[in-house]
Amino acid sequence: MTFITRNGVTAAAILEHMKHGRRKLVAIAVTIVVLAGCAGPGGSFAAASPAAPSALATSTATAPPPSPAAKPSVSAWPTATPAATDIHALLDDERTTYGALGALAVVRVGDERWAATSGTADRAGTPLADTTRFRIASITKPIVATLVLEQVAKGTLSLDGVVGKVLPGVVRATPPVTVRQLLNHTSGIFDESNDGDPIADVEKLKDPALRDEARALVKRYVAGERVIASDRVFVALSEAHDRYFAPGTGYHYSNTNYQLAAMILEKTTGRPLSDLLEASIVQPLGLIHTTIAPPDTKSPELRGYGTSLTDGSLVDITDDLTFFGNGGNGGVISTADELLTIMQGIGSGRFLPAALVADMKTPERESYGLGLATYTLTCGTFYGHEGGVNGTASIALVSPDGDAGVVIALNLRSGADPRLPALADRMLCPHL
Repeated sequence: MTFITRNGVTAAAILEHMKHGRRKLVAIAVTIVVLAGCAGPGGSFAAASPAAPSALATSTATAPPPSPAAKPSVSAWPTATPAATDIHALLDDERTTYGALGALAVVRVGDERWAATSGTADRAGTPLADTTRFRIASITKPIVATLVLEQVAKGTLSLDGVVGKVLPGVVRATPPVTVRQLLNHTSGIFDESNDGDPIADVEKLKDPALRDEARALVKRYVAGERVIASDRVFVALSEAHDRYFAPGTGYHYSNTNYQLAAMILEKTTGRPLSDLLEASIVQPLGLIHTTIAPPDTKSPELRGYGTSLTDGSLVDITDDLTFFGNGGNGGVISTADELLTIMQGIGSGRFLPAALVADMKTPERESYGLGLATYTLTCGTFYGHEGGVNGTASIALVSPDGDAGVVIALNLRSGADPRLPALADRMLCPHL
C-alpha cells in the first residue's frame, strides 16, 4: 500500500510518525503522511495493574468543597538539594539513554517540591525552564473527563446518556454508545488516528459533503498547508470502520472517544472546549501557561522530534495538528508545574464530588477508569495518564489523595518507548 506524503514522496506503511499508545511507535519518516496523527497513549499501561470491575453508578452529589491538596502554580525553580540532585541524575540518564535533546521533571510530596531539567528544549540549544511549555498529548483526557463529569454533577449530562441522542447523525444509532463508554474506552468505536488509513478511508465516507471536505483537506495538506481536520471528519473517518466490539463488552483505547466527549461538552454547554478549560480549570487554579490547541496553534517551547528513516537525524514534528480537531483527544499545552497542579486537583477532588472522583479512579476493564489509568508503583497505587504526540512523550501521576505526584516530559518519540512509568517510580517513591 502506498500513501501520499506532504512532499509528494511515497512512504509505504509509515503512519507511525504520530502514532503511539496501544501499538508501539516505530521509526518516523521525514515526510509526513497525510492525516496521520493522534494524541496520547492507550491500551496497556506500563507499570499499571488492572483493578476489579465496578458498576460505576452515576453520581448526583452536590458541588465539592475546595481541597488544599491542589498546589498553586510555582513561579521559580528551587535551589539544588540532595533530592533534586538525585532526580536530575535520573532524568539525565534516561534522556541520554533514550537519545532525546531535552527532558524535564517535577516531583511534589506534601509541601516539598523538586524539579530538574536535562539538555535543551530544541536543536538551537534553548534552555529549559519552569515556563517551558509542551504538548501534554493524552494527559488531556483526564482533564476532558473532569469537564464532562462537572456537567454530570450539575445534572446537564448523564454518564448513561446515549451519545447518538446528544449528537444525532454523528455516530451510528445502533448499537448505542453511552458517555460513560467514551470516557472508559469501552465504546468499541474505531481509533482512526492509531489504527486507520486516513488516505484510503476518505473515500469510504458516504456523506458527499464530508467526503469533499476531507478530500480538500488532504489536498491542502499535501500542498504544505498547516491544517486541522474538523471534528465531523475525524469522527466520520472512524465510523467508516466496524466497531471493535459491541459497546460495553470490551476495552480498546480510542482517541475518537475523547473527540466525541469534547463535542458533547460543546453541544451541551454551548461553549468551546477552550472556554470550559479556562473557566473550570485554569482560572480556579491560577494558571497562566495552560491552553489548548485549537485555538492556540502557537508552538510550545519544548520542540518535539522524531527520527528520520533515511539517516537517523532528528526531525521536528511539533506542529502537525491535523488530527487534533477540537483538542479533546490531546490538545492541551502546559508546563510541568501547571500540569502537576491540575492532576493533583483532579486526584484530590478539587473539582468534583467524591463519588465521581472515585468513578474516575475505578476501572471498568483493563486499568482504565473515567479518564484516569491505575498505576502500581513500588510505593503504592497512583492515578494518571501518559501522553505521546508530535515527538513529545510525557507522564503525570498522583497519589490517591493528590498530595504527591510527578510529571516528566522529554522531546523525542523513537522506535523504543521511553520508560517513563519506571522513571516516575524511581523519582517519586524514595521520597514517600
